[in-house]
Amino acid sequence: MNKYIVDTDVLIGLNDSLPMDVYETPWKMIGKNIENKNIIICEAVFNEIKKSVELKLWLEKYKKLIEPCYLDKVLIEAKVIINDCPKLIDINNPSDQSDPYIIALAKLNGLMVLTNEKYSEGGKKTKIPFICKQLSIKCINTHEFYRNENWKF
Repeated sequence: MNKYIVDTDVLIGLNDSLPMDVYETPWKMIGKNIENKNIIICEAVFNEIKKSVELKLWLEKYKKLIEPCYLDKVLIEAKVIINDCPKLIDINNPSDQSDPYIIALAKLNGLMVLTNEKYSEGGKKTKIPFICKQLSIKCINTHEFYRNENWKF
């Protein structure tokens, strides 16, 4: 299996479309891959999940496996990314700050980024897929992930 770092939108989207109490199998598969360190959840993503109590409780089971992202080397890389692409974050929205850390960790650790953001070169906010392309980081969406890993439900 490849190694992936997950954007917040993937977890929230999965929780919305595949609720844990109905779709146990995908959540068990994700959990197993978090335990095996094939799927990485970074600290900034963990901190962004606030609205879904169920999702936050599920992530608490994996808290010891959450990847720290406020370490010097990650902070330095994230700062470079933000300086190059300031529209990646909204400084007025503290609950939407994980993108530079996700990209920095992917770059530093050779991870694929898993996000459901659409590729966009302009607009109000710079999207993860655009930055990943600029930095030659592989970036895929959930369906591509399922296909890559041959996950069938």
